[in-house]
Amino acid sequence: MRHRCLASLVALAIMTGAPGAAGQAPNPAPSIGGCPAEPVAFHKCALEKAKTFNPPRTPSGKPNLEGYWRSRLITAFSLEGVSKDDPLTKLAVMPWEIAPTVIVDPADGKIPYQPWAAEIGRRGVNFQKYLDPRTACNTAGVPRLALQDPSQIVQAPNDSQMLWLHDDHHVNRVIPMDGRPRPGDNIKLWNGASRGRWEGNTLVIDVTNLNGYTWIDDSGNFYTDAAHLVERLTMIAPDTIHYAVTIEDPKAYTRPWTAVWAQVRVTEPGFELFEESCWEGERDLPSFRELGYRDYYGATWRRR
Repeated sequence: MRHRCLASLVALAIMTGAPGAAGQAPNPAPSIGGCPAEPVAFHKCALEKAKTFNPPRTPSGKPNLEGYWRSRLITAFSLEGVSKDDPLTKLAVMPWEIAPTVIVDPADGKIPYQPWAAEIGRRGVNFQKYLDPRTACNTAGVPRLALQDPSQIVQAPNDSQMLWLHDDHHVNRVIPMDGRPRPGDNIKLWNGASRGRWEGNTLVIDVTNLNGYTWIDDSGNFYTDAAHLVERLTMIAPDTIHYAVTIEDPKAYTRPWTAVWAQVRVTEPGFELFEESCWEGERDLPSFRELGYRDYYGATWRRR
């Protein structure tokens, strides 16, 4: 299993002494969907292209987003970016990739944490003391599932729901499109309750009822069970989706914030998703727990 919790990675490096190359900056494509291969520039360009691009349609006339997709312009390590001077790019095991921030609002590219929450996220308490929930074979959560690739989008013929199927840990999201009510506020779910709608050519997914048990990235960035997410998927070219997610959480943040990246169609003939047998192949968790890392169930912020 590919571990994404840095604390676990450091522990693994200590235990195995495995060699590895220093982190290298990824080689981005010159453009994605006709837009620059840099998150902020891609975002600005994509918003303009979306005004004029006419996407393929389903028989009912809705934009057709069906197909297999891979995330681009995003790294799992930190949504806030990883600088070339970051010591974590020199790890012996799974060095972090150099990457820019994907946060386009606020302009500084940082998650607008309240002071107490900044000490827990952004490689704070979560990163130093807890197992990444995804490392423990739990769901990556929203929006992290959208950066773990590949995935598949399926649209019901009657437009009643969308399915977003993920290779990562074999997680599937069912997104009702029929206006049904949400669960009660006392119902809390790992991936939340999603409700979808169309705004022009944009699929809008409104996510509530989150339990706050997941992380946003490998750095331990997080939200609480008060979070409200809005995902927006807009096709800007035949094989490119502009993905944007806005997260608000009055418990943890001073204001809402927005991250963006691209979803690029997989065109490989015969491509399909396979089940990732995480639990069947996991052998390291007992060792990590022996080293003192604890399971994460929102424990750090729930005590406040």
